[in-house]
Amino acid sequence: MNEYTLSQQYALVGLDGQDSIHITTAKSAVCRGIAAAKILERLILSDHLDLEAVKEELEAEFKEIRGIGRKEAHGLETEMAEVLKAKGVLDEIPDILACDINYSSMNMDLRTYRSDGTEYQRIVEGVRAEVLEDGAVTLECVCLVWLLRESGCIHDIFSVQEQERLSARMIELAEQDPVVRVVWDSDIYRWTEKLSQQLLSAKKNIFKNPYMEGVNLLFPFLDRRQAVFIDFVVLGTNVAGRRLAMMTYLSEKGHYVEEVKNGSETLLKVDNYYYRVFPMTRVYYKIPVQGANLVPVYR
Repeated sequence: MNEYTLSQQYALVGLDGQDSIHITTAKSAVCRGIAAAKILERLILSDHLDLEAVKEELEAEFKEIRGIGRKEAHGLETEMAEVLKAKGVLDEIPDILACDINYSSMNMDLRTYRSDGTEYQRIVEGVRAEVLEDGAVTLECVCLVWLLRESGCIHDIFSVQEQERLSARMIELAEQDPVVRVVWDSDIYRWTEKLSQQLLSAKKNIFKNPYMEGVNLLFPFLDRRQAVFIDFVVLGTNVAGRRLAMMTYLSEKGHYVEEVKNGSETLLKVDNYYYRVFPMTRVYYKIPVQGANLVPVYR
């Protein structure tokens, strides 16, 4: 079993599903997280820890990280991606967004990172078990949860109810351990992202947004995935038949696809993420088009 540093564990979760070619807000947050993870490895996870000195240096380092530009962010991304690719746990595949009707006919080069499913699940389930179950929580796990919080990944890993438990647990740990408090009270979020969060919170209070199901705004939210409408016509089939056609189509495009039961409903797992499938007809240029909408599911 491979062993990974804090920054590598974080990158396997944070980079998964992100655009590997273009700069996005979500990927920029992940790149800042990679930079922060390397600092935490040096300052927090070292054998000799002078709390006051570490707190002061963290504040200075995180202030610089908030100002990281595109060139530096790209360098951090490229360096980490090359390391993980060399380990055989990260590759690049066609972006599922390229299957959307708005992009499929444009011949755009849309690619995304995909982390090894086994390693991705091992890291995610390890964090979930350590935080949600009774028992000790390691400082490395605290740092990893903080990094996931700062880059909007929490909603892919913890359900709404679990996020309530997570918040209470981290506050409890911060009260007991001054090192945890220093980490948990820090942030590398940009003011523009904080403003978006405030607007999103206000918007969610006005109406229920089905795309936001599973999102608890106790934690920062960044739109790491989008709904995808795939056009196809399968005559004489029922919903199950259209779902099978969807799975076949996505598999042909290079994605790992499987059905996963979630209570009374069946979700579609595409690579490491989950979607609901809604067969529907949309009108494009006054022409009705049959297809299905893939809507991201947050825990």
